[in-house]
Amino acid sequence: MIAEMVEPPVVFDATAVSSLTGHPDDRAFALVLVTRYRALLPERVRRIAVALAERETDDALDAVLSLKVASATVGARELAQIAERIERVLRLGDVNQAVLRGPELAAAVRRAHHALDAFLDGTPDD
Repeated sequence: MIAEMVEPPVVFDATAVSSLTGHPDDRAFALVLVTRYRALLPERVRRIAVALAERETDDALDAVLSLKVASATVGARELAQIAERIERVLRLGDVNQAVLRGPELAAAVRRAHHALDAFLDGTPDD
């Protein structure tokens, strides 16, 4: 059987954050939102890692929901999707499966930083 081809996830969709401003040309507000999101991203990810390491399911769920909602809001779609997958396994009580998502989350954070930096610098992210 041939494996189904899956398109890579969209790391960052600038139209999501632009749609929050109420006006597509209000780049200044979009820059503020993305700058704040990017500044808080390491702490959000750290909270997830610590909670999972300590097997604190409720804390991990709280942290992953924070990441999911914030990521979806600004258009960091890949991180929102990964957070949703971690949320799903945590709700099933499978902390071990959530821990296994750590490397996937870390790689996505690196890609998000690159894409967010490109957006903030005003350069297209190829």
